[in-house]
Amino acid sequence: MAELAEDDAPKTSHNVWNMLPLKAPALHDIWSGQVVFFFLEPTRVFEYENVSRVLDVCPGDLYYYYRAPHFFRGAPYGKAEASEIGLVYDRDSQPWGPRGAKGVNIFGQVVENLDGFARVCERMIHQGSKTIAIEKI
Repeated sequence: MAELAEDDAPKTSHNVWNMLPLKAPALHDIWSGQVVFFFLEPTRVFEYENVSRVLDVCPGDLYYYYRAPHFFRGAPYGKAEASEIGLVYDRDSQPWGPRGAKGVNIFGQVVENLDGFARVCERMIHQGSKTIAIEKI
């Protein structure tokens, strides 16, 4: 279970809430540390708010990130433009891209069973993508 950071990221929280339920294949972003993420389809553009600084993310943080068209050379993951939702599941992590640390909108925090979720995320390093679902309760 997670709680939205409605005071710190009201627009992002509202936008994500209104997209629920979400279900997508999640990827382990090993070069970001203990982070998993999934792409939003179609790409969604939210304005910046409650943006992280380098090494400012904490275990349990939920974040939104948008990458503008052609921000990087080529198309990472086959996408010239992308938006994603990610979850930081352990310490010493930072959402990262080819140009360095990514500033992300932190819009929520996992408040229950982060340890169990983290064990599944760790297995993704060797087993690959798993489907993740986020829904209202």
